[in-house]
Amino acid sequence: MSRELSHKSLMGDAMGQFSLNIATGLLGMITYYYTDIVGVSAGLVGTVMLMTKAVDAFADIAMGALVDRTRSKHGQAKPWLLWTIIPLFVSIVLLFSVPDIGHDAKIAYAVATNVLFFVFVFTPLSIPYNSLMALTTRSSEDRGLMGVYRAGFGYLAGMVVAIGFIPIVNLMGGGQNDWTFLATLFAVIAACGVYIAFRSTKEKYNTQQLKQAGDIKKTLSMGTSIKLLLKNRYWLIIFAVGGLSQILFAMSGTTGTYYAKYIWGDVNLVSIMGGIGLIPVVAVFLLSGPVMKRIGKRNTAIIGLIIGILGILLRLIDTESIPLGLVGSIFQSFGMIPLMVVLTPLTADTIEFGEWKYGQRIVGMTNSVSSFGGKMGAALGTALIGWMLAWGHYKEGVSEQGERATQMIIALNLYIPAVIYVLIAVLLMFFSLEKQYTRVLDDLDRRKNDTFEPPIGNE
Repeated sequence: MSRELSHKSLMGDAMGQFSLNIATGLLGMITYYYTDIVGVSAGLVGTVMLMTKAVDAFADIAMGALVDRTRSKHGQAKPWLLWTIIPLFVSIVLLFSVPDIGHDAKIAYAVATNVLFFVFVFTPLSIPYNSLMALTTRSSEDRGLMGVYRAGFGYLAGMVVAIGFIPIVNLMGGGQNDWTFLATLFAVIAACGVYIAFRSTKEKYNTQQLKQAGDIKKTLSMGTSIKLLLKNRYWLIIFAVGGLSQILFAMSGTTGTYYAKYIWGDVNLVSIMGGIGLIPVVAVFLLSGPVMKRIGKRNTAIIGLIIGILGILLRLIDTESIPLGLVGSIFQSFGMIPLMVVLTPLTADTIEFGEWKYGQRIVGMTNSVSSFGGKMGAALGTALIGWMLAWGHYKEGVSEQGERATQMIIALNLYIPAVIYVLIAVLLMFFSLEKQYTRVLDDLDRRKNDTFEPPIGNE
C-alpha cells in the first residue's frame, strides 16, 4: 500500500509522543523524588507505585471500549487529545507538589495524585493517541515511519528530562520547591506538544467511516473484543513483548540515577549518561527507515536487542568503571530504541490481521488491552525498584550505601535488563506477520470491492 502521510504530518503526530515521554520521564524520577527529596521509605514507594499503576492498568481496558464508541466531529480517538491537554498540565504539577505534612499523609497524597494522573489523564491520553496509528493510515511504510518519528521525538523528550532535570534542579538549589517549579515548566511543554499532535492528525479509518463503507458490521461488546484478541496469536506475542518492555522502561527511567549516585559517586553523571544516549537515538532515527524497509520491523528490533546485550556485557567487565559504563550504556540503549520504534506499528499490524482473520476491526480495545499489559509491566518494574532497594537495606538520603544495596542497584541496571532483552528477542522470533501482511491488505481490499463475506478463520 502506498504512503498516505506527509513528513510534516508525521512530525506533528510525533509531538504527542514527545509530550507523553516528558510525562513518563518525569514519572521515572518520581521514586527518587519520593525517597530522597520528600523522605518516604523505598519499600512503601514501591508498593504505592504498584498499587496505583495496577489500578490504572484496569482503567485501560475501559478506556479502549470508550474509544471504540466515541463519536465526535474530530473523530474517534483524536478528540481525547484535546480534552486532556489542561488535565495533563495540572496533574504533573500536583505530582511534584507533595506538601510538608506527616509521613502517612504524604503517602496518601502520593496515592491520590498518582491515581489522578494515571487513571484520569495519562490513560485517556495515551490509549487514543496509540490508536491513531491504525486510524490514520493502513500503509506499512507509513506506520514504520510513524514509529520512527514517535520513537525519535519520544526518546528526545526522555533525554531532555534525563540530561537537564537533575543538573538544573540542583543548580537551583535542589529543594522540594525547585522540583515543583521545574516540573511545572516541563508540564507546559508537554501540554503544548499534545495540542500540536491534535492539530496534525486526521482519522481516515475510524469505526464510523468503515461502517458507512460497509467494512464493519457492528460495534462489538467488550467481552467479545477481548475473546477475539486472545485468539490473535500475533497480538499475544506483542502483548507479552510490551509488558516486558515496560518493565525495562520503568526501571531504566529511575535506576540510572541511583547507579550514578552510589556506584559512580556523582549523581550528575546521569545527565552525561542521558546525553550520550542521544547517539543511538540519532543513529536509529536516521537508519531505522531504510533498515526496516530492507529487513523488516521485527528483525530491526532483534538486532537492536543483540547490540543492547553486548553493551550490558561490556559494562559487567567492571561495574564501577565510568568510561566502560558510559560506552556500554550507548550500546545498551540500542536494545531499547529500535523496540520503541517498532512496538506500536507491530501492534497496529495485528489489528489488520484480526480484521482479516475474524472479520472484525478492533482498534481501541487492541491498544487498551496492550496498554494494560504494558502498565502492569511498568507497575512491576517500578515496584521492583522499591522492593529490591528495600531488600538491599537501602537507606534514604545518605551519601553511601552498603554492599547489599549497591548489588541491588547493579542488578536493576544490568542483570535484570539482560534477562529481559533475551526474553523479548526469543518472543519476537515467533512473530512472522510481516511475511503475510501484504496478502492480508490485498484480501481486505478484495473483500471491500467484491462485497462478499470471506471464509473466516483460515490463514
